[in-house]
Amino acid sequence: MKKVITKGLILSALFMMFVLNPVTSKAQTNEGELTIVAHVTVNAAYKSEVLKALEAVVEGTRKEEGNVAYVVWEDTSNSDKLTIIEVWKSQQAIDYHNNTDHFKAFVKAIEGKADLEVYTMKKKF
Repeated sequence: MKKVITKGLILSALFMMFVLNPVTSKAQTNEGELTIVAHVTVNAAYKSEVLKALEAVVEGTRKEEGNVAYVVWEDTSNSDKLTIIEVWKSQQAIDYHNNTDHFKAFVKAIEGKADLEVYTMKKKF
């Protein structure tokens, strides 16, 4: 199962890179940019609350200067599994984001209502 998740993470990140740069056929990120892939498994009893919190954090995050992209994906075979793919200009931008009111509210809102796995990645080559 873990191997499938890892492959899914890599494929999700690569797909997002292609989507972010539709002008070329090559996946590109700028030097220093970081990609975060966060898997959210929602407790079905709290789905509407989690989705509301996600909508709020997406709206606030996309306005941040250091954010390049912030997209929520839903698993086609299980709608309780969501993946957030984020691209940031720098670690400083991530640190700023993690201290914003909208992000702190999101973390508090999903506590006990969803499981979260977060991976931070940088471009290898």
